[in-house]
Amino acid sequence: MITVVVTKEELALIQNYLYLLFIQRIFERDSHILEDSGVLRTPDLYVELVNTGADRTGIIMSEVKHEFRKRGITVHHIRQDESTVQASFTCRDSGGDISIPMPVFRLEMYERMRAYLGLKTSLPITSLSTGVEPYKRVEPSRYTGRRSRHAASMPTTAQRRPLRRPVSAAARG
Repeated sequence: MITVVVTKEELALIQNYLYLLFIQRIFERDSHILEDSGVLRTPDLYVELVNTGADRTGIIMSEVKHEFRKRGITVHHIRQDESTVQASFTCRDSGGDISIPMPVFRLEMYERMRAYLGLKTSLPITSLSTGVEPYKRVEPSRYTGRRSRHAASMPTTAQRRPLRRPVSAAARG
């Protein structure tokens, strides 16, 4: 009988799925709490921020699920307790289990949530525990002679050079 070996990349996909699943649930719960709290003066702004993070998470989740289908991966049971997050899975007709210690899981989840919300993170862009790159903020690049016109690399108003305008006749005095 041939045994199927689950690759590190496939394990990283499963870990990524677990992080995304938990983050989506947290974002959805927080969004509802912010909407219903009645404490904030402008809850719509905060709900929009959290929903943006949830949308980014959803996009990445759909990519992970697409990879699951391509590779024949199915996650069956997810269990969480005070010390670990565990999941059983099937990968190309071979079963397995994955376990992530809760402190590591919380740290990674928190950093990913910050990244999905567009906030600064303390960890490098590439995830330490999964090897999978989460949502990556694109910073405007310095002027190099030619500017690309991609929306992500457009300079902000504060970074633009002031426009040279002709001095009007009235201002010349």
